[in-house]
Formats: sequence, structure tokens, C-alpha cells
Amino acid sequence: MRITAGGNRGRTIRVPDIEGLRPTPSRVREALFNILGDIEGLSFLDLFSGSGIMALEALSRGASHAISLEYDRQATRAMQTIQHDWAIKDWLIQTVPLPNGLPNNAYFDVIYADPPYGQGLAELIPLWLSEHQITYSSLIIEEASRNVLHWKQGFTPIQSRKYSETTLYFFQPDIEVAV
Repeated sequence: MRITAGGNRGRTIRVPDIEGLRPTPSRVREALFNILGDIEGLSFLDLFSGSGIMALEALSRGASHAISLEYDRQATRAMQTIQHDWAIKDWLIQTVPLPNGLPNNAYFDVIYADPPYGQGLAELIPLWLSEHQITYSSLIIEEASRNVLHWKQGFTPIQSRKYSETTLYFFQPDIEVAV
């Protein structure tokens, strides 16, 4: 599969054939970054990175740096190849399991998470971030529109946007919540 990073101005990347890997559609990426607005100089954390397309999109739009966390080694090797071939700086790619691989006591301007659909992981992400004392200005979680999510108490999105088969859930900045 091939996808284009950076909208129409971007470059095409080859996505490895990995079961369950489904890069965020260009229409959804475009809508998300229009909602976020100017991200020049912002930090970007990409959870369940898969192809790395969201980190690439953020960097192409001026993010100061991006971190991609992904469990699948084949996926991270593919991202590292892109990083090398395109000489991309300020992109840290790590092969780690989540939530154990999350940093502790960190701040990110934007956190984007695209966990495997329908496994109940989306609902856990705000809790994981809280447990690792990760704070943010924007948290967006992608999930299949057909899935009904049950957010943990104290971790409820402020809005959601449906784009056909995909729904994006937006969260407000962290508020002190007893865990």
C-alpha cells in the first residue's frame, strides 16, 4: 500500500503489509490538522504509530519534533527506513509495548493515538497517560465509528468527529483526577 504524507505537497511512502495496520485516511488527517491549526514548533507524540504517517504529517506541518511509539518491529523498521531515506531529523521512533513503553513525567503539545480497533485500548489511553504523569494540550484518539466506547470516569472526550468509518475523540488538557 502507498500513502502520501504532507497532503498533496508530500511524498509517497510504502506501507508494510502488516495485519491490522491501517494508516489514517488522508481525508481524516487533513480534517484533524485543520482542527489543530498551526502546529509550528509543537511537540507530537504518536501512539500505536503503525506506518508513522501521523508523525510525518505533523513534521511536514512544522512540529518541532515527533515521537512514534509502536510495538511491531517490522513497522518501526519501515519508519526508520523512511527517516533515513528522507533524512528526517527530530523524529524519534521506538519499538515498545504500550502502556509500559510510555515515558514518565512528560509533556507533549499534541498526542495522537490510533490503537487497534475494537480491543478496548482506546478507552484506556487517557488513564495510561495519567498513570505515567504525561500531560498535553491536545489528545486525539482514533477508533472505528462502529465501536461503542465506554470511557473511564473522569476521562471523557470533550467532542468527537465522525468521518465515515473513523471517529476522532478529542480530550481537554489534563485535569487532576484521582486514579
